[in-house]
Amino acid sequence: MKTFKKIVVSILMIIALSLMSAYFYFDQKFTPEKNYLKIENESGNIPITWTGNNKSGLLLPIHFPKDSTTYYMQFDTGAAYTEFYSQAIQNVKGIRIRNNLGACIFYLGQSKITSDQIKISDTGKKTEPNGSLKIIGTLGADILEDRKTLINFKKNYIAFNIDQEPVEFKNNLIDFQFTKRKIVIRGILKDKEEKFLFDSGTSAYELLTHKENWQDLKSPHSKVIIEKAQSRPTILTTYTAASRNNIHFKNKSIPLNEVTYVEGFSKTQYLLMKFSGMTGMLGNKIFLKNCLYIDCSREKISIE
Repeated sequence: MKTFKKIVVSILMIIALSLMSAYFYFDQKFTPEKNYLKIENESGNIPITWTGNNKSGLLLPIHFPKDSTTYYMQFDTGAAYTEFYSQAIQNVKGIRIRNNLGACIFYLGQSKITSDQIKISDTGKKTEPNGSLKIIGTLGADILEDRKTLINFKKNYIAFNIDQEPVEFKNNLIDFQFTKRKIVIRGILKDKEEKFLFDSGTSAYELLTHKENWQDLKSPHSKVIIEKAQSRPTILTTYTAASRNNIHFKNKSIPLNEVTYVEGFSKTQYLLMKFSGMTGMLGNKIFLKNCLYIDCSREKISIE
């Protein structure tokens, strides 16, 4: 009997150590570096430019001093930091590169953004002088940190670094978490409280989730749309089906008309979703008829 108890205790200790190791692994892996962006002034209302007929990407215009060219960056709240694309910035004179980091001043609306440590990723396409949209990087969630932001999908603009909280949102604020620069919102789905990551990089989708949730949320016998999607550095396969559900956020109910699951995620990405207890990622598409006010300094959000 004592031997059996020792075996059970040993197994429990191994499980506990494994869970602790997993926690520290994910905690370290997804902890972002220091925020190196210095942001001055309110941006004012910046018009959104969408890519693709299905609004697959949310682009915002930026400008460099002494350069009349309009460049664009994808706004991605799922990215922990802002980055430039190495191929796309080859002809951009306003960016100085040292030790694979970009140093520059650029303007996002009226906001002046300064940094000498913007990451550069080995991706993107070389911008042509007569090309249409010159997409040179990603604006990550570091631009939101400790600041107030208004994302008005209804009127197609975003305002960064807002000084004062808009009056119309004061009575409808709910809590969210901004841990590791990830916007995690709690909502009620099918009478159960769930956690959702707001990821503006998954622009063309309403809710990205894992297969088990997808099967539960999709409408019976609904047509499944299968598409290939690029997610650096791999190609993912998405499966989208109709859904007849609602997600309730305090006093606001948002219709969930479509639900998607993805094949091709790495085991690490899948385990992260399961490990964190998240139901899935909310993309821009579910909020296209809404306005989001996000105050990362107080971790408050309002959906109108």
